[in-house]
Amino acid sequence: MNSMFSAFKFFNRPYTVRLQQLIAPYHVTEIQWAMVRYLYEMGPATNSDIASDWLVEKPSVTAIAQKLIDQKLIYVVPGVDKRKKVMHLTEEGISIYQQLKGKIDIFHASLLDGVTEEESQIVKSVFTKLHQNIER
Repeated sequence: MNSMFSAFKFFNRPYTVRLQQLIAPYHVTEIQWAMVRYLYEMGPATNSDIASDWLVEKPSVTAIAQKLIDQKLIYVVPGVDKRKKVMHLTEEGISIYQQLKGKIDIFHASLLDGVTEEESQIVKSVFTKLHQNIER
């Protein structure tokens, strides 16, 4: 295996574990947090919108959304096309986003300790290229 991919795998697991530890007190999983973040940053969206952006099947998004509805973090209203339902964050969902975003920003900053802006941009560029290559 290419050492770059080994390094990524070696980093990814502890990163995921630490992120889950940060968000666990808010009773959301990493993927639920991702949906809350998506709706806050991108605005109201349908299951299809998110499924398309995340490159997953719509039923996967529906299951995540249902859990967030049950937790009263999102609500759904009919869209212009009555067959489509548009998801919105509740006030509680907005509050959770704002609280977690600050904690995660601090966590991310701690990970970047000793990493120059140039190094950060190189990593971002490499991951962008890898993403483009995997989509071919």
